[in-house]
Amino acid sequence: MNKNLSMALFNFAQTFEYYPNYPDNIDFDQNKYAKELEKCIEDNFDYTIEKYGTVPPVYTGRQDVILD
Repeated sequence: MNKNLSMALFNFAQTFEYYPNYPDNIDFDQNKYAKELEKCIEDNFDYTIEKYGTVPPVYTGRQDVILD
């Protein structure tokens, strides 16, 4: 994994709080994919959901609350 893609994945995960799916082609252009992730971050919209089938997690409430 190249440095651009690694940084884009990190920033994507920080923004959306989950990781996106990768392209189906195992030999995909990592720089192009990194730019797509950066576009998602800039627009605050996850285009990988439709394009790569990313399924964001569903939160049903506060996960850090412990009821005693």
